[in-house]
This record gives sequence, C-alpha cells and structure tokens, in this order.
Amino acid sequence: MSESIEFNRVSFGLPVETFRISAHIALEERLPIVTEFVLRLLRICGQVNLADLRDYFGFKDSEALSLIESLSRQGLITLQDDVVRLTPYANERFDQAGGEHPRFSKVELIQDTVIFDLCSFTPLRTQRGISPTSNIINLDTDEEALSNSIERARNAYRQRYPEIASMRKDLREKSHGVYSIEDIESKKRSYVPVPVTFAMDVDGQEVRRFDEEFELNAPQELIQFLREQITASIPRTLTLKNHGLEEFIDTFNLQVMRRYLLANKFDLTGYLNDIHIQKSVKYPKSIIPLVGNLYLSRNRELILKRLEDRRVGRSRPRKLLTSMAWLVPDYNLWGRGDSYAATITAFNGALRKKSATDDLHVFTPAEEGTEKYITNRFRVNGLQELHFFRTRSGDDLTMYGRLEMMLYPTAFVAALFHLSLPKVTGLWIPVGFISTLPKHLDIAHKLLCRIMGGEQYGGSAQFKVKDGAKAKVSFEAACSFLNYESLTVNSDAQEVIGVSDDDDDDES
Repeated sequence: MSESIEFNRVSFGLPVETFRISAHIALEERLPIVTEFVLRLLRICGQVNLADLRDYFGFKDSEALSLIESLSRQGLITLQDDVVRLTPYANERFDQAGGEHPRFSKVELIQDTVIFDLCSFTPLRTQRGISPTSNIINLDTDEEALSNSIERARNAYRQRYPEIASMRKDLREKSHGVYSIEDIESKKRSYVPVPVTFAMDVDGQEVRRFDEEFELNAPQELIQFLREQITASIPRTLTLKNHGLEEFIDTFNLQVMRRYLLANKFDLTGYLNDIHIQKSVKYPKSIIPLVGNLYLSRNRELILKRLEDRRVGRSRPRKLLTSMAWLVPDYNLWGRGDSYAATITAFNGALRKKSATDDLHVFTPAEEGTEKYITNRFRVNGLQELHFFRTRSGDDLTMYGRLEMMLYPTAFVAALFHLSLPKVTGLWIPVGFISTLPKHLDIAHKLLCRIMGGEQYGGSAQFKVKDGAKAKVSFEAACSFLNYESLTVNSDAQEVIGVSDDDDDDES
C-alpha cells in the first residue's frame, strides 16, 4: 500500500479540572499622571506622612485615602502608622529603569475561570456545546496530579498566562502578566473529548493520529500521556483468530474476499492494497467495497447519497420512505465520539426530511441488566430508537459479535466484518461492502429478523418516556418497518430495487 487507510475514529476523555481564580493582572497601560507623580515623590523622599501627602496635592481626606487604597491594592505602596512608603516591588521597577522612568503597568483584579488538563496542566479552551457523556472513553490520571492539583494550577496560571490571555478577547491585547494570585478554587473535574484516528499503513502497522490543531498546540508531555493511556484502554482479545469470517463470506457469497482467505488466515494487507489502493481487483456491479466503520465520513457520505436519492426519487425507482436499521458490532471501541454522533445526526436528518415518522433504529447486543450502561454509552443527540438483543452462546448469526450491518429496506444494504488487526490484538478493522443486489437485501433482512426476533429481543431504550416505564413490546411491533416479505430475485424485483439483470450475477 502506498498510504495509510483510516478504519476507526474514537474520542477519548482527557481528565481536566476547572478552577476559579482571583488574580491581579498587569495591563499594558500607563499609570495615571497623578499616580506616577506620587510614586516618583516617594522614590525621592523615601517616605511621606499621609497628611503631608494630602496637603501637598490639595486632596480632601476621602480623595487621599482613595488614592492610597488603590496604590496599596496594586502592590505599589504600603501605609503603616500614617507613613507612606514604596513597596520593594515598586523600588525594583525604579531600579530596573535606572531610577529615572519607572516601568509601571496598571494592575487590575480579575475573576477568571480556567480549565487545565490533569497531566501537563495545559490551559484548554472552554468546550462550548459539549456536555458530559458516557459516549467517550475516559482516561485515567495519577493520584499525585489529583491531590496536588490546586498548587499545580496556581503555578501553571502564572507561568502560562500568555496562553490563557490569548484565549480571552478582553485580555488578548492589553494583558501583560500575572502580578499576584489572590485565591484559587477547584470547581469540578470532568473530561474533554480528544478525537483519535486509527489507520493501517503499508506494512500492516497501526497508525494513530490526533487532530492536527491539537497535536500542534499540545505539549509533548501531554501527547505522551495520551498515547500511553490510549494504549492501556485498548481491549485485549485472547486470540487473533477471526472467528466468523468464513460465515460472513459464505452468508453473502463474497468470492472476491474469499481469495484472500488462505489457510484460515486473511491477507488483510493484500486485500486493502488490491481492492482499495490499487483497485486492481473489482467486485461485481452494484457492489462497492467498504473499509472502516460506517460512521467514518467517507462511508457516511456514500450512504447518505444513496439514502437521499431513494427518498426523493432521483434514482430510477420511485421514491421510498421508510426507517433504516443499523446492527452494530459487540466492540468497546465502536461508536465512541464525534464521528458516530455526527452520523446519527446526519442519517436522522435525512430520514425525517420527508417523513416525521421515519427513524434510524440502532440494534446492539446487551445482556439483561446492562441496558442502562449500553444506553448511556450510545446516547447522543438525535438518537431515539435504540434496541437491545441477547446473544446466543457460540453465536454465528452476528459472526461472534463482529458483524456490522445497515439496511434500508428493499433499497440497499451495507455489511462489514470486523477483522482483528494482525499486530494489535485489541483493534478491529472493518471490511465489507454496500450493495443493491436483491440477494444481499434478502439475506440481510432475514438475518436481521433472526438476530432480533423472538426471545432474543431485549426491548428498547427509554429515550421518549418521561414518566413511568415504557410497555415492552415485541420486535415486530417495535420495528414494524421491517415487517415485509423478502424480495424474490427476478426481473420485477430488480426493477423495484433499481438494478439491471446484469447486476445480479454471482461473483466470479
């Protein structure tokens, strides 16, 4: 292969803490003339009685006290027993300027709120529009960072203030630095999503990439922490064997894929090179090969195009309005983060354009008692139909949890098998196809109904229920859009689906 191929995108939760900080900030502004004159007078005289200072400038008592309080708050003077003196800080600024023209800046007390990650204590921008979710995979941090977070945040605020000021429109131009930190308070701990792309390179090695902007701005310490924690979070499977692969190939009669299955091992590198890079090996007409999860942007757009064409009637058959089914694999790194969330939004948006009753129905394995956890894991904006099914022992219907399948009834089907990445046992790389062939539509429909139907159906999530429990119904009642007779593979059926007679040829 001449390039790497993306196969998954996962959002990991970077542990962060939000702090409320009260600090005096030096601003790039000249001091008022009277203020600067008072400081120069004190520099010459060393100390001045408060009453003498008041009389010299012709101030009222209230005016003199107001000036003294202001300069004291800024750390420029001290008042003790009615005697006014410069602070060591003020004298230091005179000395640095050669004793002639002090380089003073105005000091202002501000109330700030800053988010620091709990590894490198890098200041992070506020994540607007992102609420806490179980959809991402939260990473761990060490106890030392947690127990000493306030002191580390105090140091980080002073040392990294230029970065913090650059995020604040009101301070970006005039901020000079931190004069003093008066108070710091921890408000909450949470997680910020960090999307990570997984790909496979020419040698079959895993390639892991952060978003470009994040990697450019994050310190090396933070990048290294993330790499280590992400590696630790990858599930460790017990075997590299791809149980269910032969069943997948046989079920959909994928002769092209069978060529790469040699002695119970699948030549993934050769398959990806021939099918997706060089494109020297072709599938039959009406079948488009896929690699990577269906929620990846390139696959999402391919499905959206087919979906919208069928719903507005741009393809040869008349328009078809129905809901869509999505069977997901039994894999902890599936559907975690922004790509999955964006796909749910996009598919539901397309389905509801022409019909308010059409929905995307997501089907996921969930053993009894785990429904709440599974619901939280898949919960994103727009998802309303999440259905559970129970897995069988030695289940080959879902290819041992490695089958991913999307069906738009009588129109198209996308099916993927999640292969183990040869050199990283816990990573799965999906390969498969999208098809309009009647035989594939028929197979997918029957397979879906067998997986979900009868005693295997475990009910649905309670997204739409505000009060009380939702009455449990059968799979057939909950997903009535799948209650249709499978299509017969003949010329009439092909015309309904929008394929020609030649498109239904078996693979060779």
